[in-house]
Amino acid sequence: MVAEAGPCDHIVQLYQDQDFLNRAVCRFAGAALANGEGIILVPTLIHWNAFRPRLEAEGVDVEAARARGQLTVVDADELLPRFIRDAMPDSPVFLGLAGDVIGQARAGGRYQKVRWWGEMVNVLWERGDVAASMALEDLFDQLGKKHDVALFCSFLMDNFNGEVHTHMLPRLGTNHSHLIPVEDYARLERAVADALRETVGADEARVLETRLLSDYRPPFSMPRAQALLLGLRQILPTVADPVLQRSRNLYMASEADR
Repeated sequence: MVAEAGPCDHIVQLYQDQDFLNRAVCRFAGAALANGEGIILVPTLIHWNAFRPRLEAEGVDVEAARARGQLTVVDADELLPRFIRDAMPDSPVFLGLAGDVIGQARAGGRYQKVRWWGEMVNVLWERGDVAASMALEDLFDQLGKKHDVALFCSFLMDNFNGEVHTHMLPRLGTNHSHLIPVEDYARLERAVADALRETVGADEARVLETRLLSDYRPPFSMPRAQALLLGLRQILPTVADPVLQRSRNLYMASEADR
């Protein structure tokens, strides 16, 4: 998904593991560079110091890419305060600043296709500024559509947390096109299927799965197993938390067994 991101895609990743973040962002950036697209990265310094050696290990000449204007790196902690007013993002200021960054990344027309990965929304999220974080995501959605840019953002967020499923994922569905909830979709599929059977029994699990997949419409594109979890919360909330917590345990246990 991240390798083939196209204009107006707006992908969100939930991560708790630094390696998962590194792999996803470097795949997104590396594919852009290989495809002759411009790539904008807006990381914190700590994360850029993790991305850069991985990109170089994968064969990317970072300095050459920056010198020819194909790779633009902007410090998230420096850009963010430039458009925050009274603890909220100022729409005209943000759209102007971000539009300028995109214009520069197109390098006078050499890179018509541009991708943007950034973590300013996550910086706000981690500070507890949830309203500002979501408002900034709305502005990014406007930005991507206006400038035909592929957007990718990453949140330090636990996909197996009930509050995340109840409140945050439906909200993220209003301004994203795709969700990456975990790294291994096959493991998630097995964990959710087993958790559902263990919680309600094999026969009821089959009935519920059929009903959930036919009645529930995910707010954005996501793995089938993730849609089952969110559909269960909407249609049968009393069962949702036990299934979610059992799914977590099974998913983590399968990781330890690898």
